[in-house]
Amino acid sequence: MNVLNTRVDTTEMKSTLSQQGAQIAALESAEPAAAPDLSGIEASIAALDETVSTLEARLTELENRPVPTSDGTAAPVADYSEELAALQSSVEAQKAEIDRLLENALSIEEATAEAARRAAVQSALTKITAALNTGGEYDSALGDLSQTGVADVPEALAAPADSGVATLLSLQAEFPNTARAALAAARAAGVDGGDSGAVGFLRRQLGARSVEPREGSDPDAVLSRAEAAVREGRLTDALTEIDTLPPEAQAAMESWLSDARARVEAEAAVQDLSQRLTAN
Repeated sequence: MNVLNTRVDTTEMKSTLSQQGAQIAALESAEPAAAPDLSGIEASIAALDETVSTLEARLTELENRPVPTSDGTAAPVADYSEELAALQSSVEAQKAEIDRLLENALSIEEATAEAARRAAVQSALTKITAALNTGGEYDSALGDLSQTGVADVPEALAAPADSGVATLLSLQAEFPNTARAALAAARAAGVDGGDSGAVGFLRRQLGARSVEPREGSDPDAVLSRAEAAVREGRLTDALTEIDTLPPEAQAAMESWLSDARARVEAEAAVQDLSQRLTAN
């Protein structure tokens, strides 16, 4: 019997508990990598907050309301208060569990997004490195990198992106003719520093040069060591050698030097960028 309307219908409350239990079970069995749909849980938590607040208010009213007995005295509704308190405690426990699972779901979502971003960064860097090796453009790959939030791309890498850089094979193939032109310019300017005897005269007349690396500071010796470095793919070492040549010789190599420096700087830039991004 519902005396003085002090009994509250708990059917809806128990239904809510059942629904929340099902939601908890679904969250616990969900695949970690899947992006969870949190809208239902957020709505449920909001509904629970409202339900708990309502129950607290009604419980307070019931605890303070006496119930008349057959002898005319008043008796507290302790038994019913205990039942309602137990239901409220259960709701609070399930709400806390949903809060925990919701926080975990958000953490998984953030971790998944970060993993996807790192994969996109690595893919873009791989495309750029491949383009440097083949001489192709990599402007689109830089665009992919920009979409991941990377904005501070070194100028040495960004500048040649739409046209690419010279390949190592092309630089190796072009070096002999470039070296001959540089040596001829040095000899024409009288700064070759080579043998002044008959052998030196013949070498200058025939345009001969050393093709094997040898010691010495004269242009022919420097170019012989630079060529050996280029053949072995050591462009940085070759550029260091060429920097010691007379200005006339370097001017004759201007086009080759520009291509070689662009490649070396772009390779160094992508390596630095890769190390910096993978370290974060």
